Amino acid sequence: MNTEQTKPLYIVTGATDNMGSIISRRLAEQGKPVLLASRNIVKAQQYAEELRKATKNQDIQCLQLDLSSFELVQDFVERLKALDRPVAALVNNAGTLPRQSRMSPNGFEHAIQVNFLSTALLSMLVKPLVVEGGRIIMSTSISRRLVSLPYEFPAVSHFTQLGAYAQSKLALTLFSIYLSTVFKTSHVSVNCVNPGVVKSSMLALNKWMDRIADYFIKPPVDSEAGVIPTMRALESADTGFIFEGRSKQVKMSSVLNNRDVFIKLCNDTMRILKKYLPR
Repeated sequence: MNTEQTKPLYIVTGATDNMGSIISRRLAEQGKPVLLASRNIVKAQQYAEELRKATKNQDIQCLQLDLSSFELVQDFVERLKALDRPVAALVNNAGTLPRQSRMSPNGFEHAIQVNFLSTALLSMLVKPLVVEGGRIIMSTSISRRLVSLPYEFPAVSHFTQLGAYAQSKLALTLFSIYLSTVFKTSHVSVNCVNPGVVKSSMLALNKWMDRIADYFIKPPVDSEAGVIPTMRALESADTGFIFEGRSKQVKMSSVLNNRDVFIKLCNDTMRILKKYLPR
């Protein structure tokens, strides 16, 4: 393996979707080694070839990643380890917004599984591969401000499309506070990014998207503007922050309104994930 092939990877999950494809392209244009992690491996391979041609960056790889179950996340990490490459950054961009209630193989609402539990597990499993000074980035959402976490969370007793999505993003933001503290001793930063209400196919759900836009009196932003917080977070040495827009940056702890809920979330999440983490 030559020197070029040993450089730390920049992993982008959901790498072929609207936001993920732009983040991947920008990293490729910077000459970074990019790993496209996508559920649709054929689409990822096609996009990787496009990027190699367009950017002249040949260090672009693909791995299939399905966040719908813990076992599939473990399988992805084993294949990642087989590449024998360190990791510079993990950009947790992948997410889902199901219209109807659907249970994951592990017994959780699909949105909670993908957006929160599997993303948290992926981050914890990849962390040992991250170089000192590396970054783990979580994609949050402004919708988190519209909800609270019920006592039974991560179980969901009453499904609504906005509710499950927003709760998953609130939980991810809160759990990121915990991860930023734990990973700080290893000099690995954990930050959240809030892209805003982005014009994309995933968010073309008029009723609740309009509710968010009306609530915050902000028009949707285009995808190029939506990735700015992520690119800022990748360049920052800070940890424990939420990056928004072109300049805004607030402590993740600012979302912590109830310490008892936070402690219960962290304890319950670690209890669930413990089975899938190395002993």
